[in-house]
Amino acid sequence: MAEQSEDHQDSRDTPEEMYAKKQFSLLLYRLRQLPGVSRAKVQSVITGTLVNETLAIDTPAGSLSFVLLGKVAAGRALALLTKQPATIRWIDSFHPNSVFWDVGANVGIYSLYAARRGDTRVVAFEPAAVNYFLLAANCEANKLDRQVECLLVGLGDKRAVARFDVSQFSPAGSFSVRKADGLRHAQQAALVVSMDELIEGYELPCPNYIKIDAPGMSEAVVAGGMRMLQRPEVREVHIELREQSRGGPRIIEMLERSGFVIAGRHAHGGGTEDMTFARRSRG
Repeated sequence: MAEQSEDHQDSRDTPEEMYAKKQFSLLLYRLRQLPGVSRAKVQSVITGTLVNETLAIDTPAGSLSFVLLGKVAAGRALALLTKQPATIRWIDSFHPNSVFWDVGANVGIYSLYAARRGDTRVVAFEPAAVNYFLLAANCEANKLDRQVECLLVGLGDKRAVARFDVSQFSPAGSFSVRKADGLRHAQQAALVVSMDELIEGYELPCPNYIKIDAPGMSEAVVAGGMRMLQRPEVREVHIELREQSRGGPRIIEMLERSGFVIAGRHAHGGGTEDMTFARRSRG
């Protein structure tokens, strides 16, 4: 899941960019003039080639490659190390041989960064189909598809079918959960389960670290994991929230009741913070 657009572009195009765009416009014009069968063959080859032309981003953990399907997907890749540096530092602090759950993984920038460490097992959850495609494709492009388990599922406080306000033609973009009559754009249904059910019913490995980026669903995500959060294996929870919102204090209270204390706060933009909760010391 995502909280806002990541449209990354400079204010002015370079001469090379202007030339490439001009040539691409000409290509589109010529494609549209082709008869249906010819256009289908040529356009499918071009599309497949572009999807396979991944962008490599250098990181402290090693190079990562990303599928560039839309401006927002490109922006997320380019801003991997700069948009939420506190999240990067948090992942860098993981103990070796840990399990990391990325709830609301979007296209997988943090899942991939954690997996690139080489000593971290990752489970990534993403309910939006177009984002899930990019998540799985990025894992495959980086040969991390065996280290990252990508699940096309949303997390909440109970098993349900949720309907998301999300367009499959807006890859890597924001979406929200709404009642069916409140949907503004395209509608996509997805299965939602709880963290407790994933542990108890599907035998997923208990996480040592959990990142939750699920606007509008964070409270339900935490509520659905209250039994799991009691387990000592869970060391830290890193969650994006608006503390002054209606659900913010309830989320904090649930985590404190589960044995966590606030260990860090980092401004995120848009009135939200990335808050890290660490297991309270028994001493």
